[in-house]
Amino acid sequence: MRYLVEVSPGRLEEVQRALRALGIRAVKKVLNYISVEMPEAMVARVEALPGVVRVVPERTYRVAAVIPVEKKLQMFLRFGGPVNPMALTWAAGFRKDRWPTSQSRKVLGADEADRMGVDGRGVKVAVIDTGFDLLGCPQKPVIDYVYSTIEAQPVGHDGNGHGTHCLTTIAGGRFPTPWGWLEGVAKGVRVAAIKCLGFGIGTGATSDVMEAIVAAYNWGAKVVSMSLGTTVAPGERHDPDTCPLCSLVKALSERGVLFIVAAGNDGEGYASCPGVSEGAITVAALDKNLRVADFSSRNHPDYEERQKPDVAAPGVDIGSATCGLIDVMEWVDGPKLGFISGTSMATPHVAGLVALWVEYLRRQGVPDSEINVALIRDIIRR
Repeated sequence: MRYLVEVSPGRLEEVQRALRALGIRAVKKVLNYISVEMPEAMVARVEALPGVVRVVPERTYRVAAVIPVEKKLQMFLRFGGPVNPMALTWAAGFRKDRWPTSQSRKVLGADEADRMGVDGRGVKVAVIDTGFDLLGCPQKPVIDYVYSTIEAQPVGHDGNGHGTHCLTTIAGGRFPTPWGWLEGVAKGVRVAAIKCLGFGIGTGATSDVMEAIVAAYNWGAKVVSMSLGTTVAPGERHDPDTCPLCSLVKALSERGVLFIVAAGNDGEGYASCPGVSEGAITVAALDKNLRVADFSSRNHPDYEERQKPDVAAPGVDIGSATCGLIDVMEWVDGPKLGFISGTSMATPHVAGLVALWVEYLRRQGVPDSEINVALIRDIIRR
């Protein structure tokens, strides 16, 4: 099992030596944390080491799409695939009220921004997700930086398709489909594709996500889009002040980074981490009738105490470019195209909107130090 060992400042090397002496393998270092693999029986011994503040289990983070790829694969097999040629059709489903991004972006006023000549130019946006389609994305966004925090997958290529869908919702160029044009919300932004959810199905550990955030910060991201999370169930309380990931989001938001995070897809009474962080702008999903989607996590005490989700945006049957497993499972939509749902799809809409606002505010002479989470939250809640 993987754990995060929090270490006192200046004592990383000392603690690493002590861990090696105990035969414990360090997976990676992130800030003042060491990710280790060890049996639960060793936790008490590690907590007693000089320089160790505490030891917490790593959590598993997943893409915030309504039907994850592993469930689609289960449906595919249950319907008789690959023997039954109709299995993929049943698994993908035809009942969609398709909403291409050229239309969904208008809900945010992106068409008005177009008329004003505001497209996010010069704003750095990091998409922390499953990577990006490096083999040829039809929407051709401009990618400045690609990085992976998954040890077994050092290349940032997207084998899932979720990250590509989110990234092109933000920054994808215009591209025609039988269902309408695809078009990102903020086509002028500079984008980093940072992979922290891997292995095809789109999962990663706490330390993978934290390392991705640090990479985004070091690259200079002003906006960070995170369509991922781990569920906070009814009856469970999540303390963001002791959660390593929530604490990191809050700390960097206080330095001016704008985190746009999915609310989660578990519905009434649920929350999601890091969506509970006060440093995050947390996003629910809207359907085409502009109603909050049933699957959007909401009304959990951790959300209610912080007035979350902060905002809602289009997130049902959203069409954008994709690849990998989603491309296979959503084949009825067309090659490298997927109409999928989730607070995952709503989050990049808001990330693109925030990038437009950042460019506009900079044009008005507002210094970056004043373009913070409090200001942006106030603007987009209006």
